[in-house]
Amino acid sequence: MPDAARLRDLAETVSQALREAALTGLAGPLDDHAVGALVALPTAADDERSLSAFAAAFHRVRGESAPAVVVAAGSRVESLRDARRSLAEARQVAGAARHGRRDVEVFRLPDVGLAGLLHLLRDEPRLQTFVERELGGLLAYDARHPKERLLGTLRAYLDSGRNKSAAAAAAHVSRPALYERLARIERILDADLDAVDTCLSLHVAILALDAVRDPRASP
Repeated sequence: MPDAARLRDLAETVSQALREAALTGLAGPLDDHAVGALVALPTAADDERSLSAFAAAFHRVRGESAPAVVVAAGSRVESLRDARRSLAEARQVAGAARHGRRDVEVFRLPDVGLAGLLHLLRDEPRLQTFVERELGGLLAYDARHPKERLLGTLRAYLDSGRNKSAAAAAAHVSRPALYERLARIERILDADLDAVDTCLSLHVAILALDAVRDPRASP
């Protein structure tokens, strides 16, 4: 289905879910990738209950076989003049939520986690400088030796909590091969991969690199 038709169908689904949740709102495409809705809520105390009711109705209307989508909400605003800011926040939170690992029915700004925060900061030059400082040598090495994919090895090691057996399995290599690769990474980066603070910095840098490189990032 063409994107325009898909978004129109999604907007209609959002409108139907609002009606089923007994909420008043207007829904329509925000851009080529997202549908937004302005929803009138009586008091701040109703926010979470209303959002939960909408999310349940939305997933019920779409059906279990429909492709997964992220549902996100911006901050409550008191006037239409501020509605654009809230929609922009919701759009950013939705983009950031794709990088997190939490299962949340409606994402709000506090839900996006570290990966989401880095996604929000992906255009910040200082974040890009941090990535280059931490990973530049390894990225350059992988560019010259694409078959080795040492960045993937480092990612597997850090994602596994520095458990080398789990990292070897995740990287689809033997443990001796993993040890050799980790030693090579240490030489390239001049880093101690047994040091917690070093591994923390490298892990954040990899998450930041993912955010910077994300082809789905909205302008």
